[in-house]
This record gives sequence, structure tokens and C-alpha cells, in this order.
Amino acid sequence: MVSRVTEELLKWDREHMVHGRWPVGANNGIITDKSHGIYFQDTEGKEYIDGASQLLCVNLGYGQTEIIEAMLAEMRKLQYGMLFHGFSNVASIKCGQKLSELVPEGLNYFNFTTGGSESIDNALELARFYWRAKGRNKYKIISLYDSYHGVASGGLTATGVGRGYYDKSAGPLVPGSIHIPSYYCYRCMFGREYPDCNIQCARFLAEVIEKEGSENIAAFIAEPELGVGGMIAPVPEYWPLVREICTEYEVLLIADEVMTGFGRTGKMFAMEHWGVKPDIIAMAKGITSAYIPFGAVVFSNQIWEALKGRSLTTYTYSGHPACAAAAIKAMEIYLRDKVVENTVKVGKYALERLKRDFEPLPCVGGVNGLGLMLGIEVVADKATKKPFDPQLNIMQKLQDRALEKGLFLRMADIGGTPSDRIVFAPPLIATTEEVDKALDILYPLVANLKYGE
Repeated sequence: MVSRVTEELLKWDREHMVHGRWPVGANNGIITDKSHGIYFQDTEGKEYIDGASQLLCVNLGYGQTEIIEAMLAEMRKLQYGMLFHGFSNVASIKCGQKLSELVPEGLNYFNFTTGGSESIDNALELARFYWRAKGRNKYKIISLYDSYHGVASGGLTATGVGRGYYDKSAGPLVPGSIHIPSYYCYRCMFGREYPDCNIQCARFLAEVIEKEGSENIAAFIAEPELGVGGMIAPVPEYWPLVREICTEYEVLLIADEVMTGFGRTGKMFAMEHWGVKPDIIAMAKGITSAYIPFGAVVFSNQIWEALKGRSLTTYTYSGHPACAAAAIKAMEIYLRDKVVENTVKVGKYALERLKRDFEPLPCVGGVNGLGLMLGIEVVADKATKKPFDPQLNIMQKLQDRALEKGLFLRMADIGGTPSDRIVFAPPLIATTEEVDKALDILYPLVANLKYGE
């Protein structure tokens, strides 16, 4: 039983509020109310370990008062400052300057947004606009199956995960979209085995470009590590080979770092793992640790020079001073508190424990990921890799049981993603002791899984 206050809130919510990836007219019975560190509380006072940084966005955890104070200070000074008609504001300029210290060298040009979906759409528009400015009608976008790029029209079209879940009610999508197999080795669409596969998933990009005509392909967009698809990292050869192909065929490379950016994988930006520099980076989430909506598109000098003197679109809240101030402070904290270094240490510890304790379990097909962006493959039959029958609703049951024990985890279920995977991605400030506390709760839940449950 819950209190009368909570029940009244839940009732009003059910009758009026829409929730992402949840049936309209329903909720899960939990209303968040307070937070600190890597924990949040509901209106009944129950505390949960946030084992997924909610939507992999609360990178710095909860209670970073410096970010809050930075926003308040900016709001007291300037409540709004547009980036339209040539106007700017101090906070957005300083934010760009700070961001230029963190991004790969040569990517020093910025367009601010209010979130990941906007960043992706802007990145795709930027790629097409660039080629038009060069007098070339390159408009097609290649992306991956198993990928997720947001819910705005361009990103939704590029998204390859969900078996139609995300786009079935959206009507006709943006023309010129092509999907190719992802780097998901465990369930390779080519039926190959690494390393004898010759990285066919990357080389297939070149084949598709040739078939479609390189004169038609504007960009290739992908996540450095698959996120919504289940926290799936590529093999080391993948991204250097993709960069080589994009350069050879004059195709812009867009890195969707909305989820992977700002330390999540153990590098400030995930593409650094392979020494690969994209032409465009889309980012959001960790840029403010989700304390306030904000995002950015970062692009190269080559694109900047082609667009000089032309007029681009932006958004009403692009470069909002309070959001920019939050981003500046968040970036300062990442550097000052050595958050990326902590992610490397704690992520290594978490992965080693998952491989040691969880991977041998009969219903675990494998564990992989980078930093604190880890995924556990859940299978009904380890030998055949057969997943559980979706009708059993195994992943929702796992999540519900974890919540009962005080642990929030994100689940990738086969109904909307390529397979069943448990996401383990706590805030980047987590300690090894907190990782153990979370995994001690999760272990018996996974160990007790059995076929036909």
C-alpha cells in the first residue's frame, strides 16, 4: 500500500501524463522525489541505486550543487539570450570555448541544441547542407541496424533498432535512408565469427556506397558503442576501417556521442578509443549531466569554411544561457574531479566482476562494453544463443524484481532491441563498493533465471 498523497499523484499521472516506452494511461507505480550521489528516492521514501544513470544521462550523479548554483547565477543575470539574427550571449560563447578544450583537435565549431534528438537532426541537416554548399547533391544517409538516434524525424529515420517500434506510428519517414548490419558480433547478421570475419560489417559499408553511388551519399552515422541496442562495443578494427572508407568515398562521418560522450566509456568521447576523428559529433546528455536540457553539434573546419556566409537553422532555446552555464560547470567538474579516470578504474572493476561471476551463469550469453556502459546478454539457451520467448516478459520481470530490491536497471528487451540485455551503467562517480552493492542485488536475480520461467 502507498500513501494517499502518492496514490493521488499516481492517479492523476495515469489519467493525464504520457510516458516514453510505456502504455498510455498507465505508469509503473514509482514517482521519483529526491536524489543524492548515485541514489534516488520515491515519494514513499524508498531509495534506489541508480544502476543506469536513468537514461544514461546523469553522468555526474545527483547533488552536484555547483551546477545548480551556476545555473542560478546565470538566471539572475540573464534569463534568456537568443542565438538568432546574429545575437549571442556570454555563457554560450564561454561554453563553446570550454568545449573546444575537450573535443578532438580541429572540431572547434558549434551549434547548440536542447537535447540529443535535436543534435542528431541538426547533424544530419548539416551534412546535407554542406554538400549542397559544395554544389553536390549528396543526400542519402547510411546508418546501422540495432542503432538508436532519437525520436525527431531525421534521427528516427536513421534509427535501426526497435523492429518498427519507434516509427510505426510516425508515418512516412525522411527519404534517402539506408541501413546496414551493425558490429554486433554475438548475433552477426552475416553469420561470421570474429576475427575470421575480416570485419565484414565495416567493409560492407564500402560495398553499399559503391552500389548506391558515392555521389549520392552524404554521411554515415553511428554510435561508437550501441546504446539503446544493449551496450554493445565494436571490435577494435571497426572504427579505423570505417573512417578510412568514409574518407576514400568522400562521405562525412557523424559520431552519435549523445550517450557515449563525456566520459561514459572511459574516454571523454568514445571515438578516442580508436584514434578516430569524425567530421561531426552530436552530443547531449552528459554535457550537463542531465541537470537541464542541452546539447551540441560539433563539426570540422572543412565544413565551417564551406558554410561561411550562408544562413543555418537553429532553435529557440539554442545556447540558452542557463543551460550553457550548467554545461561549463559540468565540464569543469569532469576535469577537476578526474571523472573519466574514475570511470576507467570502476568500469574495469565492474567488467571483471561481471565476466567472473555473471558470464558463467547458464542464462548469460556474454558481457561486454566500455567504461561504465556495460551490457549483459540474457539467453534461454547458452549453446544455441536462443533468446527467451518474448511472451514470458523476462526482462520486465527482472527489472521489477530489481526495483523491489532497491536497484534500478535499464533493460533492452527483444521486443524492441536486437536481443535481451541488462544495462549496467551507473553514474560515473560510482565507487567499486557501490558497484558491488548493485551487483550483489542483481546476481541472484540472474542466477535464478531458467528456461520457461
